[in-house]
Amino acid sequence: MRYISHFALALLFMVLIAVGFADQIAFEPDFDEVIFIKRKPYSSDHNYTVVNNGTSPDRFVAENGIYIYSLSAKKARPVVTAADLPGGKGVIGKISLSFDAKKIVFDHRKNVSSGFRIWEVNVDGTGLKQLTSTPEDEAQKLARYGNAKFHTDDMHPCYLPDGGIVFTSSRCEHGILCGGHIGLVSVILHRMDADGSNIEKLTSSPVSEFSPVVLADGRVMYHRWEYIDKGARVGKTFWTMAPDGTKTEELFGLSDSYHATGAHMYPQPVPGNDSLIACVTSPHYPQGNSSGPILMIDLSEDARSLKPIKNITPDVQVAQAQNGWLFASDNYKALHADGAGGPLYTHPYPINEKQLLVSCKHDPLNHYRNVPGAYAIYLIDVDGNEQLIYKDEDDTLSCWHPTPLAPRPVPMDIESVSDPSLKLKNEALCVVTDVYQGLEGVQPGTIKYLRINEAIPRYWETKRLWSPNFQSNRWVTALWPRVQWGIVPVEKDGSAYFTVPADRNIFFQALDENYMEVQRERTYVNYKPGEIRSCTGCHDRSRKVQRSITDSSPLALKRPPSVPAAQPGETDARQVIHYPSDIQPIFDAKCVSCHSRTKPDGGLNLAGTVTDRYSVSYDQLLRKALAGPSVAEFISHVGRDDANINGSFLPPKTLGSYASGLIKTVRTEDTNDPHYNLLSEPEMLNLIRWTDTNYQFYGTYFGRHHGAHKNHPDFRRRPTFKEAISPHAPDWHK
Repeated sequence: MRYISHFALALLFMVLIAVGFADQIAFEPDFDEVIFIKRKPYSSDHNYTVVNNGTSPDRFVAENGIYIYSLSAKKARPVVTAADLPGGKGVIGKISLSFDAKKIVFDHRKNVSSGFRIWEVNVDGTGLKQLTSTPEDEAQKLARYGNAKFHTDDMHPCYLPDGGIVFTSSRCEHGILCGGHIGLVSVILHRMDADGSNIEKLTSSPVSEFSPVVLADGRVMYHRWEYIDKGARVGKTFWTMAPDGTKTEELFGLSDSYHATGAHMYPQPVPGNDSLIACVTSPHYPQGNSSGPILMIDLSEDARSLKPIKNITPDVQVAQAQNGWLFASDNYKALHADGAGGPLYTHPYPINEKQLLVSCKHDPLNHYRNVPGAYAIYLIDVDGNEQLIYKDEDDTLSCWHPTPLAPRPVPMDIESVSDPSLKLKNEALCVVTDVYQGLEGVQPGTIKYLRINEAIPRYWETKRLWSPNFQSNRWVTALWPRVQWGIVPVEKDGSAYFTVPADRNIFFQALDENYMEVQRERTYVNYKPGEIRSCTGCHDRSRKVQRSITDSSPLALKRPPSVPAAQPGETDARQVIHYPSDIQPIFDAKCVSCHSRTKPDGGLNLAGTVTDRYSVSYDQLLRKALAGPSVAEFISHVGRDDANINGSFLPPKTLGSYASGLIKTVRTEDTNDPHYNLLSEPEMLNLIRWTDTNYQFYGTYFGRHHGAHKNHPDFRRRPTFKEAISPHAPDWHK
């Protein structure tokens, strides 16, 4: 009998180990209930497609909904399901719990022909109400979109300290900058009052912003994609702003190491530690449900390095592949080339510095997009332990966005300084205290001007196409169109004081006395009307943007603010950069007599002969790497992503005119060189500005660009400045 008891005990111990008893976590939460979403996994292969083909018809079921799981009773109950909402078989995307833990705000889509809209419900299931509705001009928006089967979407809502709600929406009518098909839309942050009224756009970002969450200090943290002279796969970053859209600043993600991380998603602050945030890191694609390893990020470390990152789920990692990012670890390699095997995590919610609730696909045989019940709620810790909290009883739905059902302190309010006179003019005020901070190796007095640039969104109306089906937004140097708002002076102490346009995606270039770029800002900032901001230097860490001006007042503050002005030879500060009309005429007048025909000098043909996408001269300059190092050159023509180009920091003079072989040739000081004094000063300045602008070809996303239209009167027409920045197409685009 004793033998049987020992055998049974040993067997029980083996069973407990087999089911993970040894990895059980000491879990003593100060809450008893967890609120979460049940739905099938999204089916998309990319984040941009989640809002349409990600929620395919088979994802719409009546049981999708918001549920509460009791840790003590070990039971789940519904708060609201799709059956309670219009359509009866909808999809619920993301939830946010009010600070007093009494209300839930969420996004819901009733069918494939409708957009996501934002709803609110009490945690007991009462008080269900719709907060956002289809825009009154939806029909006009879709007509501008060019395809009536799509729609606008309001998603990822989050309560604000003042009772309002921040969310992301495609009401801005921005298309993404990469990719070709019409299903790829871009969403940016908006806010509204508690009852859904007074919807206001907070940013003007040309690319998507997701997952806003409020930090303890009142700032809104969010996930942002960006392409300002960086590769498309590296610019997935965390930013913060005040709830009114002012004070936007980089928080984390512009890593120097392009090859080390993927796309950081779904950031969440760690309670009680303002320096820690948790997030999931997903491949660039396939992306699906934005799943992968869970990271803890320590913001007290250097934010532009890999030091802050700790992967607390090391069984899964993200690595670069030839055409994107893929999961990479032993179990993935052994099971599925596309990363379907092994555990996948998403939607982390830190309970404390050591423990997190997550959504996890743990079965290595479940494909992460197509198995309805693949994801369950787990508790994990930073030491690699985990335990199952809840899985759908019928194994027909997955569980997402686990959130403790407990009140939280209301974050502090943030006061923003605003100048009423600037607000009326839709302008903001910027102070640079010392441009030389961050410009290693650049002697004081070198920088004479700042050039003010804007990255242009690709608006929906630019999707109008003609046969042949060519879009100018592909990986062919038209991914980052920008315009110039003018230049402003820099004082001898490195300070500058000037106005900038508000509600635009603004970035600067530091120029020397020859108007050549010494350094560029490879990100953008949105300034709100009337906002007053200061920054400490050129390419310094953005978290210092709000730093106060010291008692030793910069020289620039001893005069009125500068207004952006024109460069020499220009009649207007506001300029479009358009190669066919700005650069090719220079080559026609001064270069093609030698550099053209079948045997051009130096093997360089600078003729303006039209090609399908560009021209002979443009293709030659890029293929021979003569215009200068740029992201466009490395991605579009060379066909590779270069780590040095894609990193967040590049030393001064790495890009632009100082690195351009073309500029070096025409600026020769050798009097015997046939290029000596070949160009006039206006021609030289125009060529320099073009190389400093990532040598873009088109000045706008609008227009007939394919070479097949070369006989059309509006073929590759140079837009006016107003046309280039407008969300609506000029008449000649139709």
